[in-house]
Amino acid sequence: METLENVLIAFVAMIILTVVTYVGTWLQGTGFTRKSTKWYFIVMLIATVIVTIVTFIVSSVG
Repeated sequence: METLENVLIAFVAMIILTVVTYVGTWLQGTGFTRKSTKWYFIVMLIATVIVTIVTFIVSSVG
């Protein structure tokens, strides 16, 4: 059960990192267009999935 807790922590941490980075950039006035916002969230979604899968594998092995 600890494995799933680690995966959930990694997932939530990546979501928080994604939102905080986006809001921080937006508040600095760096213009995010609709297209760049779409690509940013697609890339971060892929990164979140990869981090979650790697965390699951590492937690399962150890």
